[in-house]
Amino acid sequence: MTATDTATVITVVFHSEFHYARTLEEVDALVRRIVEDPPRPVCAVYVWDRPCRGHFEPGGPAFPTGRLRVSTSPATGWGALNYVDRDRPDGALVDSFNPDAGPATPVLPLDTNGIDFPASASLPLEKVREAIAEYCRTGARPTCVQWQLGEWY
Repeated sequence: MTATDTATVITVVFHSEFHYARTLEEVDALVRRIVEDPPRPVCAVYVWDRPCRGHFEPGGPAFPTGRLRVSTSPATGWGALNYVDRDRPDGALVDSFNPDAGPATPVLPLDTNGIDFPASASLPLEKVREAIAEYCRTGARPTCVQWQLGEWY
């Protein structure tokens, strides 16, 4: 599935700021924004057949069952991922996993409420970029990174 051969819409939400992508060029630009210049350190990425809607939009909130949450820190070169989709067989709540994480691996925020990823979820930004792009193409949990059980939705 790609944004050009289906009616797929990528929605990225930075807090309450919604961004949409429908073409490959728009998806590439949105992935770059998440990794290189995010307006907030944490966002949620949705792949659906229509744009997601927020609480204050006509018709109320509308989101698919799957989500990739992304935390990036361009200044440090690290990011982390959280995936869940209760409608898919591989949809268990998981965080990215870095088997090489050590004492110097940074801890990144999982959300804006003070909950953090474990340091073992932190990955180099290029790996995070690759995973986001894969998710946008497939709508499924990225296979280019390893995963561990997650604690927080």
